[in-house]
Amino acid sequence: MSVGPLDTAAAILTVLVAGSAAGPIVFGRGPVRRRASYFLGAAAIVAVLSWFHFGEFQSVYVDSTADASSPRRPKTERHQPLHFHEFFHYYLGSKYFGQVGYLGLYDCTALADLEIAHEDQVLPRVGTYVRDLSDVLTDKTTVEAIAHCTNELRPRFTEARWASFKHDLRELRRLVPDDWWLGAVGDAGFNPPPSWVVLSSAVANAIPIRVGHIATYIAATSLDVLLLLASFLALRYTFGFTTAAMAAIYFGSSYLSSYSWIGGAFLRFTWLTCVILSLAAMKRGRWAWAGAFAAGAACDRLFPAAFAVGAMLPLVYRAVRHGGDRRPIIRFCAAFAGVVIALVAASTAVFGLSAWRVFFERILRHGDVYFVMHVGLKKIITYRDWVSSQDFHGHDGLARFRLWNLRLRATWAAMRPVVVPIQLLAATGAVLGSIRARPYEAAVFFGVIVMFFFNLPANYYYSVLVLVPALLLQRAATRPGPQRARDYVALAAFNAFWVGTLVVPHLWRDDIVYDFIICIMLAAFLTIWIAAWVQLPPFTWRRWFRSRSDRAPGTDASTRPPAPRERPAAPA
Repeated sequence: MSVGPLDTAAAILTVLVAGSAAGPIVFGRGPVRRRASYFLGAAAIVAVLSWFHFGEFQSVYVDSTADASSPRRPKTERHQPLHFHEFFHYYLGSKYFGQVGYLGLYDCTALADLEIAHEDQVLPRVGTYVRDLSDVLTDKTTVEAIAHCTNELRPRFTEARWASFKHDLRELRRLVPDDWWLGAVGDAGFNPPPSWVVLSSAVANAIPIRVGHIATYIAATSLDVLLLLASFLALRYTFGFTTAAMAAIYFGSSYLSSYSWIGGAFLRFTWLTCVILSLAAMKRGRWAWAGAFAAGAACDRLFPAAFAVGAMLPLVYRAVRHGGDRRPIIRFCAAFAGVVIALVAASTAVFGLSAWRVFFERILRHGDVYFVMHVGLKKIITYRDWVSSQDFHGHDGLARFRLWNLRLRATWAAMRPVVVPIQLLAATGAVLGSIRARPYEAAVFFGVIVMFFFNLPANYYYSVLVLVPALLLQRAATRPGPQRARDYVALAAFNAFWVGTLVVPHLWRDDIVYDFIICIMLAAFLTIWIAAWVQLPPFTWRRWFRSRSDRAPGTDASTRPPAPRERPAAPA
């Protein structure tokens, strides 16, 4: 799925403006910086508008008549903030989690669809097969799915609850073509942890899809916009206008997290908002709030826990090495642990311990599945000539997807002797680059590196990358000469990577190929970023050479000329 030509052109233009304005902001002074920041503000507005496809949003196809029973009924295309596929999974998956859990959404959709078809005297819209959510590499027949829901899940519904479930499906059927349901029940399911579901289910149950003639589902799909607005306001009032504008430019000009992927969904940016609010709290020294928001992000998608670890690295390093203040560490960790315990306890009380057991069983399997649009080191290491040019659609396509995954798993296992040293180098670089950074910088640095080298998240989770150029610009503008240049080089490398992500999908139409190229470009940028931020202790090599010469035969300290005096350091 790629953005359109107009959106791509606007995105590239705004990134080029950001890259051009970065130089005057980093190396200029006073009026020059202010004028450059004005250009950033204008580019941010254009970028955000392009993220919403300049008002086109998503396409829905609304029934033109009140009679939804006819398979050939006329539909009218409208552009609304509703992503049917994502809304189906995250809104219905949250709202009815207590009944369908992680494994029953598709099965009960098939049963409800059959009942609706009988009531309306039409053919069912769910096809012959649905994805088997206990093993996403396989599917099962609709007959098996209906039997599972009838025998095990339907008894969990009260009559009123089942009627509500069918009502919601009817409302969604009025908004999309009938064949879209085949894709909805052929996906990989609903996967967030119970600690997120315990909050999202309360919100989903409070907001109906429709009240009379009012499409209240738009209120549900607009929550992410409010969360993103809160995030950028937090950046503005904590880090300043330039940093917030920079983040807005790269968010709006993103292919990896474009509106086409998850815009118009239901609470898909809660984790990103928590990460940004945690960074803002760190900047202001509010360590309890920083820990609480970091915990919220980790309880949302697990992998953001690495951002919390990264934030603690410089604080722990300074406390151990230089006797720094330990109170921020204690406050952060106490708040982090308190929020995690509270959300885990609440979700266990509402959904039972079995929900966590099923979640971890599924997420461990899910982490070893190679999806087309996921981004990480695994994609680079396992790429071979036979990987591309695949068709995974339908029942036969899923069988090919399973064999494809088995070959990729074998390839990954065979490459472990190469992978382990790369991961060790990346981890070492992440630690060394973090310990001398500010905590909020270290959080993003360490978290992004762990995401890429140790996980394989979907491309839209890399929306967190929009923080990278914002922090690089802010850091470069406030650092002394040599480090300022290094940060500016890293920012230029990020600009090149970002433009590449916008261009590559238009050059290669094969999703697997251009996804692999994006992984290569991201790996190259991360390598440059690590090189820019890793700083060895001063005079390490000079002292090593001196110690070697002291031990060399025939060398005596009394025969060597005296070492020149070190020039006093310039005042900070």
